[in-house]
Amino acid sequence: MEGFEDRHLFFIYGGARLGVRPAKRRDLKPPYSDAPEIQCNVYYWWWKYLRRHAGYKRTCDQGGRGKYSKLYQDFGDVHNTEFWPWWREHNYLFAEPKPRQVEEVDYVAADPMTLTVQIPLENKQSLSMQQIKRLLEPKLRASKQRKTESRALYPVATKPVLPSIYMHLRVWDAKRTHLRASDIELADIANVPINRLVDGMTERFVKEGTEGYEKYHRVIRRRKQLAVQRHLRIAEQYIENVGRGYFPLRTSR
Repeated sequence: MEGFEDRHLFFIYGGARLGVRPAKRRDLKPPYSDAPEIQCNVYYWWWKYLRRHAGYKRTCDQGGRGKYSKLYQDFGDVHNTEFWPWWREHNYLFAEPKPRQVEEVDYVAADPMTLTVQIPLENKQSLSMQQIKRLLEPKLRASKQRKTESRALYPVATKPVLPSIYMHLRVWDAKRTHLRASDIELADIANVPINRLVDGMTERFVKEGTEGYEKYHRVIRRRKQLAVQRHLRIAEQYIENVGRGYFPLRTSR
């Protein structure tokens, strides 16, 4: 935790917030309508997915001993606490290091993210600041076009889409709870959203007993099945990779 004490922590995708009042600035779309503020961040779901990792749970049950003991040293027992206390203790894992300061140097840095400038001291400060601003603006525009790379101990693997992350886990949990349910039944249990328009028609406009009615429901059932299978595949990948310290990370759809 060295270097993170007694300062405001910065998170590229926004940290966790406690309370029911929405923040003035929200970095990500909420996972679902009316989601509590504490769930509107990627780190809450990082914690939730890690709690689903069977191997990590065994390590927690064994007091930190086992295959995932190295990860346990950082994340601790996620099964023995609620999210907020856990976050308050471990948030530094996801925070960016302390920002570098403007300073005088006697060498030219090779770091592409460092610009070394020469400032004539005989100029007025206001003039020097204007010149620095003109020099910096094109450099900053170019740097913003590149993806911001996190320097956190555990960076977010890719830009998180909370509604998708939420639905993947919702379907995975439904599968564990309803082991004998079919994929189509799981879609209804988890309220999986699907496109319900078939050949420009909705269920309301197809007549029961007709060929169009049968086709409509056959297509809808297939969409439910495919959607559930996709959610389960991605959830499994997220759970597997969170045990390696990466989230949200998948290799295929």
